[in-house]
Amino acid sequence: MTFETFFGHDIDFSKAATMFSIHHLIYAICAVFAIILATIFGQKIKSWTHEKHLKKFLLVLLIVLEVSYHIHNFTYPRFSLPLHICSFALFMNVALLLTDSKEVFRYAFFFGTLGGFMALFFPNSYGYTYLNFRYYHFMILHTVIIFIPLYYYRAYEYRIEYHDVLEIYRNVFILAVFIYIINLVLRTFGIDANYWFISVVPENVDAIFTNYHLYVFAHLSAVFLSMNILYFLTHYLPKWTHPYIIEI
Repeated sequence: MTFETFFGHDIDFSKAATMFSIHHLIYAICAVFAIILATIFGQKIKSWTHEKHLKKFLLVLLIVLEVSYHIHNFTYPRFSLPLHICSFALFMNVALLLTDSKEVFRYAFFFGTLGGFMALFFPNSYGYTYLNFRYYHFMILHTVIIFIPLYYYRAYEYRIEYHDVLEIYRNVFILAVFIYIINLVLRTFGIDANYWFISVVPENVDAIFTNYHLYVFAHLSAVFLSMNILYFLTHYLPKWTHPYIIEI
């Protein structure tokens, strides 16, 4: 592996994280690892004497990952703006680490946990292989944005209520309209923009959704459903399983 290979733009889908490949499995394991680390060891990490240094490290790591992502895109050259769902999640996680705000947590919780989880379970690698830095960038970034809000949930006992689900979904829907308009404007200038995967059916699911309107309906419905599932799992399940939870 050379410097040019690692930071270059060699595309090979046979070595990339495509659906149902070994790399897809590795990404999915990272998502599960982030969940286990945060929910089982969260309180242990919070009591660690270097917990503040860990939060600072994660803060710097997120900023470096976001900046390096856009630099790498522009060297392709590929037009790049911080408008992906996981970019929103990254900024919310940065704000959460800086402020410990419960208001920020509400958004980081949904954007980070769900955005990171969906990205790792339905990877869109653009063909970058395990010999390229983008392979590891994708893995680390989405693992971290899952871990941070779940860590605050477990270690700091931050919680969400159902009205948060409805309010945040409403805001997501409004933002999606604006993102669609931005995509439309960029595409009129010849820029292949598909932020939030809302303007064009992504390649990793285009075999399933051959109709765009059906895809958008399924996409928005899946967001609402997944937000409800996350709320149910984190709001009710711990109460039912409390007698069986083993504190580490």
